[in-house]
Formats: sequence, C-alpha cells, structure tokens
Amino acid sequence: MYSVDPGVINISIRELVALIGVLDHAYTQIAELSEFDDEVMAQSSGVALIPLLYARAGLALTEGADGIPLLAAEVGLLEAAVINLESYEGNEVVLVAGYELLDAFANRPKSPRALRRVHGILTFDGGAGTRSVGQSLLPSD
Repeated sequence: MYSVDPGVINISIRELVALIGVLDHAYTQIAELSEFDDEVMAQSSGVALIPLLYARAGLALTEGADGIPLLAAEVGLLEAAVINLESYEGNEVVLVAGYELLDAFANRPKSPRALRRVHGILTFDGGAGTRSVGQSLLPSD
C-alpha cells in the first residue's frame, strides 16, 4: 500500500492528464466486466473525481497557478483504480502509468500552501503562482 502524507500535494498538468487516463480506464474496465450500477462503478473507479480535476486545472490555468492541488484521500482513489485495473484486466501501459503516479505521489512532500475555494473549486491560496497567465503549465522541452 502506498502512503501519502495527509493533506494535499501539488501535481502538474501532465500528472493530472495521466491520472484522469487511469481513472477513466478503470471505469471502462469495470463497466465492461462487472454488473455494478453506475454509481458504484463511478466511486470504485474514481471517475467521479474527473470533473473536479478538470475544474481545478482550468482554475489553475486562469489564475496563473504553478500547480494543481490533489488531496491525499484522492490519491486513495487512484490506488483503488490501480487495484481494479489489476482485477479487471486493465491495459498494462495504463496500469504502469498508475503505479508510476502512485510512486511519485507517495514520495512527494505535502504542500505547505493553504487551500481555498473559488466558486466551489479547490485551489492553492495566495492568488497567482510563479508563472504568468499566458505561460504554459507544461514544462518546455
């Protein structure tokens, strides 16, 4: 089991995209190979978190923030999705991506930044981050 410091960690847009891919694939696999209802599948796969993640990413982009908050409890949803992918014959590439995210998140220190809600969307407090509004969240290669 992976252990993430209680609280919140700061994730990048690339990590967010990978996280959404893992959660979505877990949902697809559970839906194809089980007879659970939609609500049970959404909770067990973590797919219910996806709209919140998109909202956080959008707010981070508009505020010029330098990261996106992910709660420790939400990392637990990723862990559950990875376990479900193992059980429900998930794509190996997606499964590896899930394990890589779990490793990265488990080794990441808790963010010291306070959280706030803007229009109900969780974000880091302190207004704009270290990047300008027009600067990409993606690292330049």
